[in-house]
Amino acid sequence: MTVDGGVERLDVTPPLPRSIWVLALASLAGQALLVVRHGGRVGDEASQVLSMTLGALLVGYVSAGVVRARRVRIVLAWVVLTLAFVGGLANLVSIDGPVQAAHAVLALAAGAGALAGLATFCRSDWYAWQRTCPSAREGAPIVRLVVIGVLVGALGGYVGLVDSAVTTRVNVNVG
Repeated sequence: MTVDGGVERLDVTPPLPRSIWVLALASLAGQALLVVRHGGRVGDEASQVLSMTLGALLVGYVSAGVVRARRVRIVLAWVVLTLAFVGGLANLVSIDGPVQAAHAVLALAAGAGALAGLATFCRSDWYAWQRTCPSAREGAPIVRLVVIGVLVGALGGYVGLVDSAVTTRVNVNVG
C-alpha cells in the first residue's frame, strides 16, 4: 500500500477487499447451483455425513489460508477454481435443453466470478499486507468468510454427481 509520496507502508492494516467477498459468494453460488441441479447423494447417509464434514473442514481450512494469503492454499484455490471453470466449459458441450443451458451459463458465470475475485484479491493491499506475515489477530475478522468456505465444503460433500461421474475400468489378465 502506498501513502503520501509513493512510499510503501505495510504497517497500516488495510481493509478486507471486496474481491474476497466476490470469490466467497461466487463459490457459494456455484455450489448451490450444483445442489439444485444434482441434489444430494442417495444411499449411504453415514458416508454422506462424513463427506460433508471432511469437505467443510478442508474447504474451511483452505479458505482461511486464502484470506490470509498463504501461498500453498492460494495455489490450491487457483488449481481448483481453474479446473472447475474448465469443467464448466466442457459441460457446455453436453447441454440437452434450455434448463440445462441456463444452469450451465449460471455455473460458468459463478466460476468466472470466483476466478476474477481471486485474481483481483491477489493484487490487493490486504494480500500484500498478509504476505508480510502479520499475526492472525491483526486485521479485519475473517470468520464470516471462513464460515462461507465451510458451507461451500459441506455442500460439496452433499452433492450427488451420479450422472456426471467418470467411470474407469482396468482389466488385468494373468496367465
